[in-house]
Amino acid sequence: MTDTVTVTLQAQGHPDFLYRGQIIITPETITLVYRLDNPTPTPEGIYPIRAEVEGLALSARPTSIGMGFRNRRAAWLYRTHPEHWPAWLIELGAQHRPQHQQ
Repeated sequence: MTDTVTVTLQAQGHPDFLYRGQIIITPETITLVYRLDNPTPTPEGIYPIRAEVEGLALSARPTSIGMGFRNRRAAWLYRTHPEHWPAWLIELGAQHRPQHQQ
């Protein structure tokens, strides 16, 4: 079993981001999950193995049913798919990473 550390942050003030080209999320809460046995970043600079960004969301596709209505949504981002991570979230993950224990 791998040990993980979870960090949950209030995210007001971070910019909206387009998730998978489908929804625009206004972050309210961010949960970062780190593996203690893998303290180095990916080549893209991502330290957490996963991030959950929760907040109000709006469809980014103009033909979607419900366009214009905001609802609560959580987006799960994984370090194996760096193309979905906005730069500010990569930086936030680096700032809050746990110190590696030898």
